[in-house]
Amino acid sequence: MKSRNPSQKAILDCSDRRHFLAQLGALVSGSSLAFHGQAQTASTPFTVAVPVASNRPTYQSDIGSMWATVSKIGRKPFFPYAFTQDVFKDLTAWKQGVRAGLMEMLHYRPSPWPSQATVIGETDQGDFVVEEVVFHSTQETTVPAFVLVPKTAQKRGTPAVICFHDHGGFYLWGKEKLVSLPGENTVITEYRDRYYEGRSIASDLARQGYLVVVIDALYWGNRRMMLDGDSEDWWERASDLPPEQVNAFNIRSSNNEHLLDRTLLAAGATWPGINAWDDVRTLDYLYTRDEVDRNRIGCVGFSTGGMRAMMLAALDDRIKATVNACWMTSMPYQLQNDIKFTMGFSVLIPGMTRYLDLPDLASMAMPGAMMVLGGGKDQFFQDEGARAAYTQMRQAFVKAGFDDRLYVQEHDVGHVFSKAMQGAAWKFLKDHLMDLV
Repeated sequence: MKSRNPSQKAILDCSDRRHFLAQLGALVSGSSLAFHGQAQTASTPFTVAVPVASNRPTYQSDIGSMWATVSKIGRKPFFPYAFTQDVFKDLTAWKQGVRAGLMEMLHYRPSPWPSQATVIGETDQGDFVVEEVVFHSTQETTVPAFVLVPKTAQKRGTPAVICFHDHGGFYLWGKEKLVSLPGENTVITEYRDRYYEGRSIASDLARQGYLVVVIDALYWGNRRMMLDGDSEDWWERASDLPPEQVNAFNIRSSNNEHLLDRTLLAAGATWPGINAWDDVRTLDYLYTRDEVDRNRIGCVGFSTGGMRAMMLAALDDRIKATVNACWMTSMPYQLQNDIKFTMGFSVLIPGMTRYLDLPDLASMAMPGAMMVLGGGKDQFFQDEGARAAYTQMRQAFVKAGFDDRLYVQEHDVGHVFSKAMQGAAWKFLKDHLMDLV
């Protein structure tokens, strides 16, 4: 058995977590107290003309008559483990208890294992080199990554950023969405134009002097789901693979998300649990790099990538600065009509919203700095929900004495990570990572 990595102590040493949570629950009870761009379905719906019943109730919800049941469960805006509750006085103790609870809900805690990284390829990009790396997340599981190393990197003197790719209903490639490489498929370029205004954000950060790592999340890119009998085209992912072939794979993958999720649950794990573990292990991998200044590590993500960035900061204090673009709301506002294209299988943590809202999760990044960027025209998150979340975060940061470390901006755009947003994010990272010595 390998010895435990000390850097994982914050989330792994929870042998007493059940006792702590029991105490925390007793304390609270005694007081006064998401996927965007889902691919279209593969087949044409079969429709029959059916007369609409008159004098029947209307539900005004995506889940119709089921809303009557769900509304009684999820519309109560009360989150007993939010730091803003009067019962919580000490930030460190609160984070310790909530982290233990989150790890229980994620249902995924493999035995620690060394990264044992292998470089399998390199591409010179002028100002930086892109290493194609594989490292271990568990003894049995390896994670493919791009590691962008600036040529100015110095031993223990280089700030680092973990970039998380989005969901987008686009599965055939993952990490490639954020890194420009010679000969890429035009579908990737067009996707980047649509959601990032043409920018390769990992490449841009490497040019600014950060060592950047981007992994494929489970079910994306090199970790995509392949089935018996799949065509060579889907295996090879050639640069000239036609758009209709790419779209067909993405539709198939979208339609099978539920099957992976159900299978993981049946096996005793959760999809967001695997993501969270892999993301913490990515941070562990950065600790093995001689170039990295361990006191200057941040993360950034758009859409579900923003959720992963927020979760990593919540679970691990080694993250000093976090950018979450277009993934913030207060969950009660999301339930009636806005779950379908946001809260997908890869991000939903069973039972979390009985205790915590998304802004409470973001508040766990304290004392690290947090930037939340919202789109005022974002079709996936209601304005009311986003603003309620901003207020909740602000109250938590003020209570903890870290009001100067929360940055919230709303831009006049939809569900995109625009150039203006990126500019604000890069300034934030410069202030909280690059310029620190």
